Amino acid sequence: MLKIKGLLKFVALMGIGVSLLGAGNVTANASNKPYYGSFSSRKITYHIDSTSKHWKNIWKGAIDSWNSLHVVKLRAIKKASKADIRLTTKKTIKGGVTYSYYLDGPQGSRGIFYSKIALNRQALAELNETEQEVKQEALCGVGIVIGLKTNDDETSALSSYASKPSAQDKANLKAAYKGIK
Repeated sequence: MLKIKGLLKFVALMGIGVSLLGAGNVTANASNKPYYGSFSSRKITYHIDSTSKHWKNIWKGAIDSWNSLHVVKLRAIKKASKADIRLTTKKTIKGGVTYSYYLDGPQGSRGIFYSKIALNRQALAELNETEQEVKQEALCGVGIVIGLKTNDDETSALSSYASKPSAQDKANLKAAYKGIK
């Protein structure tokens, strides 16, 4: 009886171990992709909720930079509730982060249904961010809400250090939207 219990325990632990190894491989493969996912179309609508001309210009500059890659087409829309992406600023965001974002959907290919990004005005001011650094934060934020992941490559717009998307950002965006019209 004791041998059977020991054997069952061993088989159960082996099963758990094997299943964890499999889950680890799936997780590792998914995390190696430089993107979260994509919208179901390369034509993505956006709405800037900010009312200040200053912040609208910051967001428009970031949008224009991503549009210049000619991979996706970000198009302004008047009705906020119909927009795929909402861009705004907030006086403050908990945690003191410079921006927060939200992606809705299962992610993966054609897996982003809606996204939202907000710049934290208080955190940007407390960090004494220059105008150029604020533009870089917005550029990074737009890259995230269209599906790309942040990274540490200082030439990438997804690092918050570059002033325009890099060739690698373009390649990552193409990979995220491969097969999508």
